[in-house]
Amino acid sequence: MNPDYSLLTTWAQCDAATADVTFELKTFTHADSGLDLADDRAARSQASAAAALAKKDKEIAAAERDAAAPGLTPEEQEDADDALDLLRLQRKKIVKNNRANVGTERFLGSVDAGQVQTQVDYLNTVLAGIAAHRDTLSA
Repeated sequence: MNPDYSLLTTWAQCDAATADVTFELKTFTHADSGLDLADDRAARSQASAAAALAKKDKEIAAAERDAAAPGLTPEEQEDADDALDLLRLQRKKIVKNNRANVGTERFLGSVDAGQVQTQVDYLNTVLAGIAAHRDTLSA
């Protein structure tokens, strides 16, 4: 639905409407910047999680070697197995946290970004419409 520009009957009304719409545009442009920042943060978080996962995988591989070492006493074997279990649980937590960062939350973020961009485009169109309508009015 397009705005009814004929409701603006004077230059002053057009100027006031331009100021109001420009303020709304600034608000949505700010929101768009915030969403871009959130995307950047999510990408950094994913990279950080990938690095943490790679580090944990190396620790697990070392712990597996330790647990498989020949000649361990029963107590040493139990300690090595416990250490390995702990590392595997830590890895599972990293995977779970990373999965949360790339699921529905990120999808909804992209929906929000689309809504904001649509609003920004619409407000720019409205500003152009106000300017065109103002040009048809006499001073």
